[in-house]
Amino acid sequence: MAKILKSRHCGFCSGVTLAIKKARAAAAGGKIYTLGPIIHNPQVVENLRRNNIIDKSSSPAGINSGSCVLIRSHGIPLNTERELEKKNCRIVDATCPKVKKAQEIFSGLAEKYGKVFIVGKKTHPEVKGIISRVPLKGIVLLSPEEAKKIKPGKKAGIIAQTTFRREVFFATVFEIIKKFDVVEVHNTICQETVCRQEELKKLANKVDVLFIAGGKNSSNTKRLFELGCEIVDTYHVETPEEIKPSHLMGRVNIGIATGASTPVEIVEELEKKIKEIKNLNKENM
Repeated sequence: MAKILKSRHCGFCSGVTLAIKKARAAAAGGKIYTLGPIIHNPQVVENLRRNNIIDKSSSPAGINSGSCVLIRSHGIPLNTERELEKKNCRIVDATCPKVKKAQEIFSGLAEKYGKVFIVGKKTHPEVKGIISRVPLKGIVLLSPEEAKKIKPGKKAGIIAQTTFRREVFFATVFEIIKKFDVVEVHNTICQETVCRQEELKKLANKVDVLFIAGGKNSSNTKRLFELGCEIVDTYHVETPEEIKPSHLMGRVNIGIATGASTPVEIVEELEKKIKEIKNLNKENM
């Protein structure tokens, strides 16, 4: 008999919940725009689009003066925010509080030190938004290997992308500390992210196959997928239709976990799909 086990941390994180709540409230008065997807989940973004919350890519050029613009959960670059202000746009700030805190810490470290390292992905919108505060002092590092290549110095600060993998952050910090006399480290990884990653490891050790539900463009979901792959057969899916009978053949304990921008409803849909496939497999035996 197949058994479905779910992570205790399924569904939206608190930052995503807050962003969507603010977006829906603002959209009650008419169309609002976001610069890039409000969260990294295509299905949710499409649902919001049908409710007057429209993604206008990453440039404010297509935004008309006086429009209502929502700053998405990842935040936006400071210069972009200034452009919107010049256009007299009504700005609704839905930046995740954890990201906002990371922005503030980065700015503070940049005032004190010549270099501030951000451990994360250079192309991630959150990291772009953080480094835009003081662009000449920020250096983004993805891994300990990249940290080994930096030149020694006297003083530096370090923060992390809030959804980054904790083990990689610590390993990268260790390499940076070797090269500077004084290093001020702020672990800005969101505690909710840490809890999801730790719970994922526990779940992966209990199942025969694991499904990670979330946007293919979601950094935190990719981290969960990577963790799962280290332990058990793991699949990253956005919709139930991506689950195939071959994924479940011979599997008894089946796990489901979600990224921070995946609605809890998708878990119910995945469960339904898994049960349908398992029943079909029984009939074909």
